[in-house]
Amino acid sequence: MKKVMTTLLKVILIVLALVVLAIIAFVMLAGKREAEYYKYTETGGEIEKRYAAFGDKEVSYKEFDAGDEVIGKYAVWYPGELESGNGTYPVVIFANGTGSTSATYKPFMEHLSSWGFIAVGNDDQNTRTGASLEATIQFLMRENENSGSVFYHRIDLDNIGIGGHSQGGPAVFNMVGTQEHGYMVRAVYAASATSSYHTKVLGTDWEYDVSTISVPVFMTAGSGFWDAGNATSKDQVPDDTNGLAQGICPLWSLEENYVTLSNGIQKVYAIKTGVDHGDSYKQFDGYMTAWFMYQLKGDTETGKAFATGGELENNSLYQDVKTNITK
Repeated sequence: MKKVMTTLLKVILIVLALVVLAIIAFVMLAGKREAEYYKYTETGGEIEKRYAAFGDKEVSYKEFDAGDEVIGKYAVWYPGELESGNGTYPVVIFANGTGSTSATYKPFMEHLSSWGFIAVGNDDQNTRTGASLEATIQFLMRENENSGSVFYHRIDLDNIGIGGHSQGGPAVFNMVGTQEHGYMVRAVYAASATSSYHTKVLGTDWEYDVSTISVPVFMTAGSGFWDAGNATSKDQVPDDTNGLAQGICPLWSLEENYVTLSNGIQKVYAIKTGVDHGDSYKQFDGYMTAWFMYQLKGDTETGKAFATGGELENNSLYQDVKTNITK
């Protein structure tokens, strides 16, 4: 009997060890997939494929205490060559979704920087007013004139782009429309931006007016349930009994913002199939990067992806694409 118990104990220990090893392997694999998410992103066009991959720049990182409890810190990813060269680099500032910090978007920002951008985030978890984006631009202006900074005269303040995910969508719209240095922004990107239905329910400091925006805007969302829901207008009230849901960024919201935006600016929206809210900013990374290459670096060949009849409209992974850009 004692021998049987000893054998049974050994089997149990072996099984436990295997379970622990399996958990460790799973965690390591999940971490690798997160850090190298761009290797697992499905692409359906040559431009999307090119810019979904990591760029050719070695990426460096610095962080700065913001001296503000809400903002926490400024996290800056940049091409390492900046430290020894003489040129300037365009900037993309990213606004966090609800409850997220710069750490949430670390691999995403590293990817952007690898394509030659200074990518900047902060730890504001409620970005909707655009105030922390405004503070970040002011921080960059100071660093660009700070002779003791690695960024001294290395920041191209004439080419600033802003992007945001979820609550960060209202943030980028409000940054351009209401903040002091909104005029410095040259291009806007919004991934799964919170719709006007939700901003009205949540309160006035969530609301935004895209009619005030006078720079190019690219808006994206996923076809998954959390993003798309099944409501077809902002007037429909969610009803669990009848299965009616207002998605965070449904098609009607993209269309509403598109129509409200000035016809005098370049504007585009697109929905990617099989993508939902939490993962949407990563799944659109290829075209987001291409958008900023076009708008901030003047890459007109890349820009053709967004034109009528271009790659985005003909990409089988996307639906409901709308653009006013002509080749």
